[in-house]
Order: sequence, then C-alpha cells, then structure tokens
Amino acid sequence: MRKPFRFKEFTVHQDRTAMKIGTDGVLLGAWVTISNSPESILDIGAGTGIIGLMLAQRTYAETIDAIEIETAAFEQCVENFEASPW
Repeated sequence: MRKPFRFKEFTVHQDRTAMKIGTDGVLLGAWVTISNSPESILDIGAGTGIIGLMLAQRTYAETIDAIEIETAAFEQCVENFEASPW
C-alpha cells in the first residue's frame, strides 16, 4: 500500500488509482490562473482529485465537478474530496 500524499491543509490517498500524484499535477494545480474568480471548476480525468482539491483550496468556487472513468480512481477521488476541509 502506498502512503498518502500530504499537503499542509489536506491529504490525498492514491493507493487505488493508476495515476499517482506527480510534479505535473501539483504544478498545474499551483500555476492555473484563478484571477477571474471562477464560480465553478471542471476537472476531467480527475484521478485522485489533486487538481480539483488544490483549486478548491485557492478559490471560492461553489461547484467543483471531477470526472474520472476508472471506477477505483473515481471512488478514491470522491473519498479524498469528502475528507477535505472543502
């Protein structure tokens, strides 16, 4: 079993998804422009939910939709969101 990936304010479990957290996802979550104050966010191919969670942390978006076709990854993404403070 792989250990969870811990950020300052949330933890992402990744043991049931094929796409593990890597530099590219973390950088995208940190670099994406939010200057237009989005009201909603769409994360297609969400995997663990890392990008959606990072954007939830950085914005006041009321709706975050995460789409994932792999069943195990989808379930883990949902669990990661439910365990987050957002």
